[in-house]
Amino acid sequence: MWNTAGFHAGRTAQDSAAGRHGDATTRRTRRLFVVAGLAVLVVVGLGMGSACSPGQPSGLGGGSDGNGVETSQPGSTWPSPSATPDPPATGSTALAAIPEAAMLRASDVGAGFAASDEQEGDDHGSIPMMMSYCGQGDYTSADGHVLAHRRRSVGVDDERHVLEEVVRYQGAWASRHLADLRAVLPRCRTLDIMGVPDARATLTVVANDFAGDGAVLIKEVRGALTQYHAMVHRGGVEARLRIHIGPSEAEARRITQLATERLCAALPSC
Repeated sequence: MWNTAGFHAGRTAQDSAAGRHGDATTRRTRRLFVVAGLAVLVVVGLGMGSACSPGQPSGLGGGSDGNGVETSQPGSTWPSPSATPDPPATGSTALAAIPEAAMLRASDVGAGFAASDEQEGDDHGSIPMMMSYCGQGDYTSADGHVLAHRRRSVGVDDERHVLEEVVRYQGAWASRHLADLRAVLPRCRTLDIMGVPDARATLTVVANDFAGDGAVLIKEVRGALTQYHAMVHRGGVEARLRIHIGPSEAEARRITQLATERLCAALPSC
């Protein structure tokens, strides 16, 4: 809306000045110019409105700007008198997506393995899911600070594979997530998978801080099955690994260290 109070106050001041240096004819002439100028503004405004569909500016359709942000809402007008355009994506927003180069490669795991990004659904054998099985599913609030994530599986078959999830967090939340996990693990040394006593697993921390800016390696034993879980972060980017290939601890460390090196591709400087 126009600030009409300021507008009329300005005109009164100018009229007083004109009275000191001119006559009434001058004041009437100036008022005519103001009225004419306002008429032109009205005509131009109507012309712009007729070029747009109702409630939508010309050339601005609804949808996404490519980053998942809606560019307009149905029935909205643009721009509103106080509207300020959104700034371009910069910093963590522009860098949020996890690049393919930040993920494990088949050659990192071994000969005969193949990589796939077509994993569907959650990994029900992951460490976060294990914490849920032992009643500690809310052990961290880090999930509320995730900017992006990407999943990959590298395997030969259902019995030999590595599942990886790479996550980018806001600020220092990658470090906080690792600290939260370390704090809850002592309460989940033994747990029943999906509440089934016949599927009881034991979790043992076998290594700490052997890679990246912080890491933990966990050995899971379930009957005759042994697999390893690793969580490692570099800056604000974290890799979660479930290493299900019957490896030794040394092999699990090797794969985790390679995954940590790959994280550099997701960081502006590494």
